[in-house]
Amino acid sequence: MPTVAIKTSLAANGQASVLTGSQYEYAPWNAYVEFAIQADATGVLATINTGSDVIQEEAPVQLGTINVQPKYPDDFFQNDMVRAGERIKVALRDTSGATRVVQTVVRLTPL
Repeated sequence: MPTVAIKTSLAANGQASVLTGSQYEYAPWNAYVEFAIQADATGVLATINTGSDVIQEEAPVQLGTINVQPKYPDDFFQNDMVRAGERIKVALRDTSGATRVVQTVVRLTPL
């Protein structure tokens, strides 16, 4: 089961699409996908989409120790089933006016 762990330096008032360019931006097979997102301080919002499904509208992400990956299963709050070829998108946006570090972990379990 692949796990994609990405640390993003999010510029002040910046935006990022975390999986853009990743091998897993598009699901290679049908899968159960799980998401964990943690930021080093408040003010980071995340939107999660898979294919045409909105998994999470823009909402605050949890705070975490930025040098420690989110723990499974405790920190994985969102999940969905995806079909082969569906886009998996995690969009981040900073509202704090300061540079933030965000850790995103996406777990895919083939079906």
